[in-house]
Order: sequence, then structure tokens, then C-alpha cells
Amino acid sequence: MTVITENTLELVDVTKTFGSMKALDSVNIRVAPHEVVGLIGENGAGKSTLLKLLAGVHQQNSGELIIRGQKQRMKAPSDGANLGIGVVHQEQSLIVNLTVAENLHLGSAGTPGEKRGVNRLGLYNWAELNRQAETALRRIGSSIDPTTIVEDLSFTDRQMVEIAKAVQVAEHSGAEPLLILDEPTAILEPQETEILEREVARLKQLGSVIFVSHRLQEVLRVSDRIYVLRHGRVVGERNSKDVVEEELFQLMTGRESRQTANEAVGRTLGRQVLSVQGLTRRGHFRDVSFSIRAGEVCAFVGANGSGRDELARALFGAEPFDSGTFSVDGRPARSMRIRRAIRSAVAYLPSERKTEGMVAGLSVSENLTLAHPVDGQNGPIQLPGKRRAAMRRWIAKMDVRPADPDIDIARLSGGNQQKVVLGKWFLAKKLKVAILDHPLRGLDPGAKESVAQLIAEAAAAGCAIMLLADTLEEALGNGNSIIVMKDGTITERHNLAERIPALAELVEGMV
Repeated sequence: MTVITENTLELVDVTKTFGSMKALDSVNIRVAPHEVVGLIGENGAGKSTLLKLLAGVHQQNSGELIIRGQKQRMKAPSDGANLGIGVVHQEQSLIVNLTVAENLHLGSAGTPGEKRGVNRLGLYNWAELNRQAETALRRIGSSIDPTTIVEDLSFTDRQMVEIAKAVQVAEHSGAEPLLILDEPTAILEPQETEILEREVARLKQLGSVIFVSHRLQEVLRVSDRIYVLRHGRVVGERNSKDVVEEELFQLMTGRESRQTANEAVGRTLGRQVLSVQGLTRRGHFRDVSFSIRAGEVCAFVGANGSGRDELARALFGAEPFDSGTFSVDGRPARSMRIRRAIRSAVAYLPSERKTEGMVAGLSVSENLTLAHPVDGQNGPIQLPGKRRAAMRRWIAKMDVRPADPDIDIARLSGGNQQKVVLGKWFLAKKLKVAILDHPLRGLDPGAKESVAQLIAEAAAAGCAIMLLADTLEEALGNGNSIIVMKDGTITERHNLAERIPALAELVEGMV
């Protein structure tokens, strides 16, 4: 095959296997200089493996990796950096109690002596360290103060520091950088996403960008071309201006979208299940009152700092509150503990699934049964055959891939982990309240449909659901009602059966 030397990156028939599983199967991708290439696919399609290969974490079993016309075989992450590849991971790697400048210094390439006078005889030249950090930040168009402690930054600004660090590492090679942005907007609010999308256009002027996201509209906006992965193979390459979202969905999943009008709006609601009166936690939320009925999906929306996340955790007993009361199915709870919440048939899906929602090292079936017993299990007594059959039914129902109850949950993609973490609660036979903190965040479109269907089925069975929506569209598409929060208080309430509010109206209540 003729090598196209003007490409920044070219993968030629690249294959990667793990035992008998083929994670990448004869993948062909090219990235030109000053081009943004979108990379999409369902969870488990091979995106993470491909990114790790480019970062030097994995090595291909066969095929060619060509960077700026030269064949390469990276054996360590430092090899990627030396070739001008910078990676911004979905899960941030900054040290939050250090300054921005210190983080950039620690993340920069080279030995201390190569860092241009910052570190001499074990002592920092703080003025020089801050000056170099300011230069790196200005390079990507950021005005962040390099002396700021990272934990005091907004999430968007932290992402900008991550990008500056990646650019700094990549430019150490002396070549125009190839930047890989892995789900950079996954947990950003809409207004923050707009800021980051503008920065992608700026990064395009510095070098080349591979942009990975599950948000198809976002990929269409920022990318020049898009590659679609399915089951480890490239199943489509499209120019962004020539393709629509539905076609990308079909390429990703092999089927048409099942999205329909919001069926929750027409659902008949039952008795009041969750009732909250005057709940307050100083510095987070105050005098919050609302109720959710059986079968109702009540979507909470708000910007960062609105208090909705802390409110959700307080209702489950994961964080304290100072005053107020609430009741579950008529039983008052002046205080709550996690064990009591579980005994009261209350579920909580945390936004941080990896650290709070699952136990890495345990199997899928073990994670599924952490909160509630299943068929084939009666207290400490288990009937292995029935238990295993029950696990396989649930794994099939949730479309977990691979469909192996014995696999370590840490080996699953993020979307499949989310299905298991959600299924852990929905296994309960009489779940009364489900508090779901961004359940669709970071999921590909196909996985979003599967998880949204699980939520809808739980509501139809009579569960009262408090949904912390990732986007306004998610709230409007899945809820019966919407509560808007700002600065710890409720500013608006909407019954969607009576009237559908405009997006601008919801945003006004948030900001």
C-alpha cells in the first residue's frame, strides 16, 4: 500500500487481540495536518483500545502505525509523547491541591535540567515556572491564572489545563502536535461545552485533533471527517457536512433509532412516594420542597453549583443535611443512612460510577448482587444454578457486552459498566424510589436508549424516579416533570403533561 506521507497519522490494517477477543480488526484511519477527525462507536466498539494504542499503552498485533510518513511501533506512553502525541483523557489527571503551573511543570516532557531554568539544585524558580505556564496556557487561548490552585477551577478550566499539558507534551517532539481528546465534554454543562468546542477550532490551528465523543451532534459540529467503529472494525467514514445524525446512529448500532416522543408524559401516576419538606444543608441547598409520585420521572436540571447533586446524595444518606424532613411511601425520615435507604427500597446511582457505583475486581454477577438478593439466593444460602440463570437473564435484558457474568467489571466499557451499576438496583422486586445522578452521561447513543428503556420500565412498574439530567433535551425527553435549581433553591417547576417549556425558559431559570 502506498504511504501518504502528508498525513499526520495513518493506521493501515491495524489489528489488536486480547486472547481470543479481537478488539481491533484491520482498522484503517488517516488524519491530515490541521484536521479534526471524529471517532465514534458504541461502548465496546474498540475506541479505547485504539486510543491506548496511539498513546503507547498497547501495541498492535499486526498492521502498520505511520506517523508523519514514518512507520512506528510504540512500546511505552513516553514513545507517543516523543512522537508529538498528546492525550486528554476523559478522567482528569490533575493534582488538585497544586497550582496550575505546578501541574503543567510535572506533566511536561524532559528532565529537570531541560525545563529551562525552573528547577535548580532542587529549588523552584517560581517566577520562571509561572511564566512558562502562562505561555503554555496562552498558546491554547486560555487566560487562566497559573498560580490558581486546581481545585478552585471550574471543570471547564481544568479541561483547558489538561489540554495545555497535552499540547506541551506533544510539542516537545518539535513537530506539530496530534491531540487526542477522549470525551472532553462528557460531564460538562451545555454552556461549558460551547466553550470547549470553540477551543477545538483553535487547537486545529496548532496541529491535528482526534475528537472522541458519544454526542453525535457535537461530533458533527467540530469534526471535518468522522470514522465509525463497530465490533472493532471501521464501518464508515463520512465527511461531516455530508452526513446526518441518524445515519451515524445506524452505522454505530446496525439498526435505526428507537427514539420516540416522550411516553412518560402520558403515563398515569400513582400515589405520592417521595415527599421532601424544607430540606436544607448550609452552603449547598436550602428550603427545598417537592414530591414525586409512583410512575413519575421528575428531572432535575441546573448548572454546576445548583445544589441538585448534594440534594440527591442527602436523600440517600450519602451526605448529611441540617434541617427539614422527607418521607418515603409515607414513612418519615428525619435523617437517613445508606443501609436504611436500601432497606426502604431507595436506590442511588452516583455520577462517579467507577469510584462509588461498582467494585473493580469483582465480576459482573457479583456487582449485580451487591445491593439486593436475586432469584436463586435466599439470605446467605445460594442455589448456584438458579442464580447464574437469573444473572444471564438480567445481562441479556440490559444488553451487557460481553455477556459474561464472570468477567471482571473493570474490563467492561464505561457504558456497559453503567448498565450493570443501574441493574444492581433495578434487580429489586419492589423498588420505591430511584435517585439517578446523570445515568446517561458518557454513554453512546445505543447504550443511552438501553438505559433509558430500563428507567422507563422501572417507572412503569411504579417506581418514583428523581433524574438528574445531563442535558435539557434529556430532561424533556424522559421526564413527566422538570424541576429547575439555581444556587441551592428551586426556581421553576414544570408539569410536561400541561405544557412543554422552551429550552431558553429552562436556561433562564438555571442562570
